[in-house]
Amino acid sequence: MSSVTLPAIVLDRRKLFRAVLFLIAGALALFAFGLALGPPAQAASDHVLIIPPEDGYGFGECLTTKSACGAIVADAWCEAHGLKASKAFGPAEDLAADRESHSDIGPGSFFVACGDNI
Repeated sequence: MSSVTLPAIVLDRRKLFRAVLFLIAGALALFAFGLALGPPAQAASDHVLIIPPEDGYGFGECLTTKSACGAIVADAWCEAHGLKASKAFGPAEDLAADRESHSDIGPGSFFVACGDNI
């Protein structure tokens, strides 16, 4: 007959059960912590919208002077395109460094830089 008694087997199962629960709880905590951090940050995740000067709305004065009405107009353009609030706006000439990627910019146009999708 075996020298292992019933209480020793029960204690081993309890230790195994506790170890498995500890590992599961640790894995869940790591997963939850990873979700709390959110997705990895992306460089230059802004979306730039180009507003032609002949848009018909006459927003040029607001977007040129960086006034309060410009912020309202820029936010509205971003939201209309399913994006978060504007981060920057102004004359398209201010995008001179990024002009190669926006070959459709005409003279007198404006830009609005928006956040990621809503």
